[in-house]
Amino acid sequence: MNRGLYISATSLIANQKKLDILSNNLANVNTTGFKKDISLVETFPEKLLSKINDRDTGLRVTGRNAITYETDGQVHTARTDNGYFVINTPNGNSYVKEVRFTVDEQGYLRTYYRDNREDLNTDYENFVANREGNPLQGQVGDIEELLQGNIYYPDSHVIGTMNAGVNFQKVVIDFTAGNIVETGGTYDLALDESGFFKVTGEDGNTYYTRDGSFSTNAEGALITASGELVQGIDGPIYIDGKEVLIRNDGSVIVDGNVVGFLDVVDIDNREFLRKVGDSLYEMAEGVESEEIPYEGEVIQGYLEGSNVNTIQEMVDMITLLREFESGQKIIRMQDEILQKASNEIGRV
Repeated sequence: MNRGLYISATSLIANQKKLDILSNNLANVNTTGFKKDISLVETFPEKLLSKINDRDTGLRVTGRNAITYETDGQVHTARTDNGYFVINTPNGNSYVKEVRFTVDEQGYLRTYYRDNREDLNTDYENFVANREGNPLQGQVGDIEELLQGNIYYPDSHVIGTMNAGVNFQKVVIDFTAGNIVETGGTYDLALDESGFFKVTGEDGNTYYTRDGSFSTNAEGALITASGELVQGIDGPIYIDGKEVLIRNDGSVIVDGNVVGFLDVVDIDNREFLRKVGDSLYEMAEGVESEEIPYEGEVIQGYLEGSNVNTIQEMVDMITLLREFESGQKIIRMQDEILQKASNEIGRV
């Protein structure tokens, strides 16, 4: 079967998912506190290619293979000419000439991505492996020697590598701040730095949000637009009075009396936050939130808008549609080639 059909099809699938995410971003351009999603794609593993009907001579490259290795802070880069580095992925082992990675908290050599803080994150990323495909662990000072001893040398009939197209890897939330707009509402609150309001749902679970369009319920409790209880340091905050002032430090003052302090926190491992709807986030299953003190101010009478740039999203959508059309044309061309091959070239 023509590999080009599969490669083109994976491109269409990935572009369709990216288009869905772009559409959702545009649909929430006016949603208070909304954070846009970013699509991350990668190629499928690079697989070894062999000559057709070539016999394995058993000959392999021998001797020490000099690799190029350099570091830049926490980022390590290595390249080999004669062999391959092995990368362990969920879709199987990949064989590459060059690899860029970091060392995670357990000492594993892993690929990475950068978040909005420019921190290196390795959650759900791939492992640099040994010749058998088992993840490598090492200390920073010994990494070059570790890589040197784990280069994979293929059989003599291997002529290179090929991947099977594009794989949609994951969705990353862009937590950059949106514009803060004045509303004058007593219970409209905005955060001017990285952080989240803590709220509790009817299920008793803790959620995080940047949407500060609060109100009060029949019992006087401060709630979100979808009904979750806004948490203070000592529990839910109840409003029983006429004059309500919320200071920059999060203290809630009703008729001159402090009734509570908003529980506003930042999250050090926010890459594990997952959207659950209504501008709410929860931690991924099995992951505990690493809450750190909020360093900004709470601003009363203001709301944070969406961080979606409408013009940029539209440009990206047009580009994506053109890529999708190109993929369709390539599939149509390959289908015509196969048709000619079966109906004309193969005619006796």
